[in-house]
Amino acid sequence: MKKLFVMMVVINAVTWQGCESEVIPGPVDCNENPVIVELGTVQDSDCDVMNGSIEVIASGGSGKYTFQLGGEDLLTSSVFNGVGPGLYEIEVVDENNCSATLEATVINKSGVNITFTSTEAGCKTSNGTLTVMTFGGTEPYEFKLDQGNFTASNTFTDLPSGEHHLTVKDASGCEVNQLVRIKSGISFSGSISGIIENNCAIDDCHNGTQFPDFRVFKNIHDNASEVKRLTQDGTMPEDGSLTQEQIDLIACWVDDGALAN
Repeated sequence: MKKLFVMMVVINAVTWQGCESEVIPGPVDCNENPVIVELGTVQDSDCDVMNGSIEVIASGGSGKYTFQLGGEDLLTSSVFNGVGPGLYEIEVVDENNCSATLEATVINKSGVNITFTSTEAGCKTSNGTLTVMTFGGTEPYEFKLDQGNFTASNTFTDLPSGEHHLTVKDASGCEVNQLVRIKSGISFSGSISGIIENNCAIDDCHNGTQFPDFRVFKNIHDNASEVKRLTQDGTMPEDGSLTQEQIDLIACWVDDGALAN
């Protein structure tokens, strides 16, 4: 049984902009009572029927949980029905907004199945690639990405970062659909940390004089979406001193998952 847990520090009811903040109340430490999610029963799917299901088991955390499959709507049920074949990420969130994720695979019992590898696209460039491997079903296979046409080639090039919709079908007409994320590959240590250190984690700002303290990576990670929003609208840093290239780098890094890379 696969068990994963993600520990985060989350701020309840915090608004901060530039170098001004109002905190009501203080931070919630998800490390003290982390959300834990385990994979329960997986029912594989028949071709073109969407009759698979995934069950997860949540524990820890505080209060009631909500469940999300592959970025879709939040649910209160831990069982996802009507699922087609593919690889899915499931997130569980408690009432303190602490969360845990895992991946689950639903197999196509009567047709083609896929795995894939990808390479990074770069920030605001289209250098990504995707290579698809197939098993099961009936050859020959055909491949389609996003709104393109079906092709015999299992490799796609010149891809921008972000989500792409992959469809593969076999000779019987059975299809499998998969959401694929191509990353930009922007490194925190190589591109982002210097921007934060020189523009945000400075005197009278996010250097410990106000929360969040951006000398601590975890605080940057947990507030990454807000950092992206505020830098893009020009209210962070307070003097609006970032270049467009720096703003783009932050956005690309956040979109990749705000990794400690």
